[in-house]
Amino acid sequence: MTENLFLQDQAVSFHRPYPASLTALHEKQPEQGIFYRQDGTPFLKLWMKNACDVKIVIGQDTYILLEVERNLWEVKLPLEPGFYYAALYVDSVEIVSPYLPIGYGYSRPCNYLEIGPAMEACRLKDVLHGSIRHEYFYSEVTGQTESCLVYAPPGYDRDQLRLPVLYLQHGFGENEGSWVWQGRIGWMMDNFLSEKKVTPMLIVMADGMMSEDGDPEKKIIPSLFTKFLTQDLMPYVEAHYRVLTGRENCAIAGLSMGSMQAAMAAFSYPEKFAWIGLFSGFLRNYIGVEEIADSHLMQAFADVEAFNQNTRLLFRAMGREDSFFTWFMQEDQLCEDYGLKQVRRVYDGGHDWNVWRKCAAEFLPMLFRTQEIR
Repeated sequence: MTENLFLQDQAVSFHRPYPASLTALHEKQPEQGIFYRQDGTPFLKLWMKNACDVKIVIGQDTYILLEVERNLWEVKLPLEPGFYYAALYVDSVEIVSPYLPIGYGYSRPCNYLEIGPAMEACRLKDVLHGSIRHEYFYSEVTGQTESCLVYAPPGYDRDQLRLPVLYLQHGFGENEGSWVWQGRIGWMMDNFLSEKKVTPMLIVMADGMMSEDGDPEKKIIPSLFTKFLTQDLMPYVEAHYRVLTGRENCAIAGLSMGSMQAAMAAFSYPEKFAWIGLFSGFLRNYIGVEEIADSHLMQAFADVEAFNQNTRLLFRAMGREDSFFTWFMQEDQLCEDYGLKQVRRVYDGGHDWNVWRKCAAEFLPMLFRTQEIR
């Protein structure tokens, strides 16, 4: 099959890595990575010199590679198209292969696989492309320098327009780069803008794995993000980018842990956000608390009519095979009991990037629109 460069692009390189040397000291190695047989079946090919045992763990499944030639190992991967985190073991030692894409997940650099064909919305196409900008700034809340990534649409510097802003958060164990590399949010926006499916906007992505300054154990406190967002991140973005201010021009969304952070921020500061997206998402906070935390919801529950009138979009979505789906249905009941107006979606899939890409692909075109959303 002909590969879209979407399947090769990663944080450390744009094209597929290949063995190369300026000296004669290294053995010639074959091309490595994911390839496809004539029938489209993906298989993994890796060069592992003098290895005795090679396996790759993807989700709950372990695949044993076979040595088809000396030092050359292969395995067929009966996987559906999409994104998969992967752990590679050579002689019982986990390694990060330079010949597979490298991202950040599970709180560390790790390998992942992109199995084609690529999701249409995420493909690299011949359209105008925006830019991903890396910002560094001091945070009064965390007491240290923090960073964020900002997607700016094509022509942002030329047109001098002020744009609405989406603050978009990753999940537990990931970081500010996850929506760019795992989520492909930049290419998705480029494609949608070329098709006039979305409103031009800035997308700001920050690290939500926050702990208190001076904590030697570095315990993650998801609720700390709300203070960081409102006291540090939003003022920085509004001071350094041309943005439209006011709640009608500000959205917040996130996946998994990031959905809890989005909910805590949006419901705690309804004067700041009119658009809310919860992907594999939760209204309540389940992380870092002894009991389920829902105090941030009390203002909305106390005056549901005002919440429904002022909130342009509450988007909740999850994969039907997600292990947290029972929690999602419990919060369905919560919305029904209190009368919270929402847009609810359920997709095929689990708690993974294949679902979160679908969430983003449906959520983005809904933002900053004037007509009612259903």
